[in-house]
Amino acid sequence: MPAVQRRSSLVPVALLLAACATPTPSPPSPASVPASEPATPPATASASASASAGESAVAASWEREPDAPFARLEMAVSAHGGRIWLAGGLSPFGEALTDVEVFDPSTRDWSDGPALPAAVHHAALVSDGDRLLLIGGYLGSAFNRPTEIVLVLTDGADAWEPGPSLPAARAAGAAAWDGSRVLYAGGVGDGVVADIYALTGDAWERIGAMREPREHFAAVSDLEGRTWLLGGRVGGLTSNLGTVELVEGASVTLLGGLPTPRGGVAAFHVPGLGACLSGGEAPDRAFTAVECMAADGTVTALPDLLEPHHGHGTGVVDGVAYTLLGGPEPTLSAGSTVESLVLDRLER
Repeated sequence: MPAVQRRSSLVPVALLLAACATPTPSPPSPASVPASEPATPPATASASASASAGESAVAASWEREPDAPFARLEMAVSAHGGRIWLAGGLSPFGEALTDVEVFDPSTRDWSDGPALPAAVHHAALVSDGDRLLLIGGYLGSAFNRPTEIVLVLTDGADAWEPGPSLPAARAAGAAAWDGSRVLYAGGVGDGVVADIYALTGDAWERIGAMREPREHFAAVSDLEGRTWLLGGRVGGLTSNLGTVELVEGASVTLLGGLPTPRGGVAAFHVPGLGACLSGGEAPDRAFTAVECMAADGTVTALPDLLEPHHGHGTGVVDGVAYTLLGGPEPTLSAGSTVESLVLDRLER
């Protein structure tokens, strides 16, 4: 595939916060949470502060990779076939894209993948090992057209094909491959929703719901049947969550809360540490925090990212975690920064 042409590396977009916020009812009050369930801590703690408060810190650091030759945010991202794929998203000018870009960590090169048949942002991208599935998202540059469309790119194909549609239109939800099925949870449909769907074969099935509706959150799996759902928000940037839930089979279990509630996040899995939530945004800033939660609820603070990221993506290739693009400022800013963390260097 031909290499992409170099474009601007960082261009902030001066758009209203309301463009990326979904009006929703207020989140449930603390009184609605059973006393036995851990409450979500305040949003003021950083990863480093969390470690000093009792969580484990691990010795390692993120490293700056060469910038991508374009700036982008709210694209769908997944590792697949030893590379990291980015599909759709928003340009620095707030335009929805059909572009598919592919990052090869072994060479640090970028190339073009097959373009999407329609411009989409806030979609989810999942690899099942043999193919990529692009799920839902907003059609066009506005934030009022969530779609149920699923697109499939089989290895070796030069075009995306229609896949099994979601039972209902969704955008800004989260998806993961758990080793045997694709899960898609939450997002925006007719308001913010809590549904969790599983794709087995060619049919989606509702298998349960999260404890509360949320969007702009992350999902990641250990590929052994367990999927973590982390962070996000109920609507606007003032309704951020640190909630972590674990899906196994048809069971949805609340694990607890991360120290830094935030939406606009991405996540990756680290054996022994669990699901690690990176970046995100609040009304006044984007985050550098990276916090992990194991299946037993143990929280570990990883080193902060070198720069803030939200609306970004993550992927793990050959034992290295990558954080890619997204905005360095809250709301619609687009960046080109790529960072990496060698997981074998983490002290467990």
